[in-house]
Amino acid sequence: MTQRTAHTFHIPVMGLSYTIDSPIKVARFGISSVVSIMEDHLIEIMRKHYCHTTDRHYEPITTVEPDYRAKRITAYLDLMNAIVTAQMQKIRSEEFVEGNEIVQYFEMLPEDSPLKKSYLEMLQCTNEEERLEVQRYLRTQLVPAVFRSTS
Repeated sequence: MTQRTAHTFHIPVMGLSYTIDSPIKVARFGISSVVSIMEDHLIEIMRKHYCHTTDRHYEPITTVEPDYRAKRITAYLDLMNAIVTAQMQKIRSEEFVEGNEIVQYFEMLPEDSPLKKSYLEMLQCTNEEERLEVQRYLRTQLVPAVFRSTS
């Protein structure tokens, strides 16, 4: 299955702990990554960490629960999806001001990207109404990257 992506590269699995949370760090910028789901204990530690850092309720999934490994992996993938979705909502609401992630999103795109070209044209636009219209369009084009898992 081919997925539309904003970039021409992705972040591969680089070991268990190096890329376990890559989607949380880069998916909002349209950068694809892969997550290793081999070590369920590490996944549970990361789920606890991100539940706490994003003010979400954390309920441990212990090894005595039936099918605990599948539950831990599913819960972590669901959490990553929820975090990336919230990050995208935040970015879509930001102003096009230097330092904001919405600006970073477009500035990191490849030079030949049609979206980047639209963004650069928007920056040069002197008509405020046209500028706002292009900004509305650009916001609709923001898509997080897909993250994949490997076991």
